[in-house]
Amino acid sequence: MTSRMTCGRAQVRPSLPARAFKAARTCGAVLAALVLLTRASPVAAADAYPPSPGADTPVMSLPTRVGDLRYTPGRGLRVGDTGLTLGGYVATDLTRDEGGPARFTVEDAGLFFIWDPTPRLHLFSELDVVDQDEPAEPRRTFVTPRLYGDVAALDWLNLRVGKFLTPVGRWNLIYARPLVWTTSRPLVTELPFDPFTTGVMLFGSVFPRTGTLTYSVYGQVIDQFSAEPEPQPVDRSVGGRLEYASLGGWSVGGSYLAFTAPRVLPEEGEAADRGGAAAGDGGGWRHLTGVDALWQRGPFEVMGEFAFQEPARGAGRQWGLYVQPVAEVLPRFYLVGRYEHFEQPAPEPAVNIGVVGLAYKPWPFVVLKGEYLFADHRAEESPPGVRTSFTVLF
Repeated sequence: MTSRMTCGRAQVRPSLPARAFKAARTCGAVLAALVLLTRASPVAAADAYPPSPGADTPVMSLPTRVGDLRYTPGRGLRVGDTGLTLGGYVATDLTRDEGGPARFTVEDAGLFFIWDPTPRLHLFSELDVVDQDEPAEPRRTFVTPRLYGDVAALDWLNLRVGKFLTPVGRWNLIYARPLVWTTSRPLVTELPFDPFTTGVMLFGSVFPRTGTLTYSVYGQVIDQFSAEPEPQPVDRSVGGRLEYASLGGWSVGGSYLAFTAPRVLPEEGEAADRGGAAAGDGGGWRHLTGVDALWQRGPFEVMGEFAFQEPARGAGRQWGLYVQPVAEVLPRFYLVGRYEHFEQPAPEPAVNIGVVGLAYKPWPFVVLKGEYLFADHRAEESPPGVRTSFTVLF
């Protein structure tokens, strides 16, 4: 695998109707949008770090010619008055699948580069160092999960250009390991769709008296930048998400995504697509719909998602769901449970997975997790066993 972004790359894939966006013209449009990023205006884009108690108190401040160099744990290193912030996270895992040996890996090490040159322009890049724990399988050491620019025009109208998280459900938008409750990830949050999109997105929020209504409309019109081949490569896509968050501590969202997968040769069919396309398939549009919800009250939280993907030619549909309650049983100790069900194309059987775990957060930016995962069938992507991890957001 190689990390690249090309315009007009020769590849065996279906001819989309009329091919309205030729590669060269598409790259020109993206470059034009990036130029607009330097000229547009209004509200500051969303912070890359989630708010947390005491998160704005720096533990180090050094005067420099460009302003004070300030470091705040969990919020990154602010480089004076330049608008540049450096940060990231590290996740180390100790796992043992049933019937297998224990393994220790530095599963993720992500570096954030955040630059806000004006109140209306936000640039973000993430570089991940991936542990090569399977030497027999060629795998990149460095990946770029996110690389985008935001222009904030109004609260209800913002533009994003680049590679960003696909707005399907909730888990995929949380994404970073220190921000989720378990080491394992529900299958429905990654197998039916590509977690990343390279393209353009319009997004924003309006504020009725009882809460916040947020929308996003997006599409992928060029080849994926720094593409991962799994769980499912996407050629072109269009989608949208709508979420209502109540002031009463609950929110509900809906997602829709239509996409085409690159054509695969017959001999490559089995390995190249776990999403249900037959060998030689590709070119047809697949449709994914999903709903999700979150309820929070005091020390309790319940989150869940459902997604259904209809393949291009009727065979190989897949769907799944999960429900995950969390309760703070002692100060900074959280009991986590999860039930998930996932059905994927034959010959793989439907799988029911249960997770019971405990998370300890001595500080908002440090999480120690331990969990036991059990299932009625062994799923290759989420095998039964013990998972523990130590994650730090810095």
